[in-house]
Amino acid sequence: MKLGQTLMAQEEDDRSMIHPGHKQDRRRSQRIPQSMPLFVKEVDAPVVHGGNARTIEVSRHGCVIHALRPYPCGTELHLDALYGNRTTTARVIHSDPIGTGMHFTTWTIALELSKPGNFWLIESLLPDCPKTAEQ
Repeated sequence: MKLGQTLMAQEEDDRSMIHPGHKQDRRRSQRIPQSMPLFVKEVDAPVVHGGNARTIEVSRHGCVIHALRPYPCGTELHLDALYGNRTTTARVIHSDPIGTGMHFTTWTIALELSKPGNFWLIESLLPDCPKTAEQ
């Protein structure tokens, strides 16, 4: 195996430790592109580890955010919407580094909301209403 192939294989191994088994796409609701500022912190951390993040996509069941650090798969996070005085919790599904080599500065993190719903207050995420005979 050549050096370049070895480094690529090592990076793939490193990523699989960060987000095991994320290869399957298991979306239960439509994702909508939406940029929303959040403050994110770990729920059970002995020391407050938190920071600002921004959503990239949102859905009734979760979101994808960009953050300055990774969070281990399964970590429970507290999400504070910086506008609108709303909070919720979510579980990390996976963290993917943005960039190449050893210089990752941003992470794409997929989150599953603890309670599905329209935390994002987006009209198109409201549940479909059943149609009546008149419609």
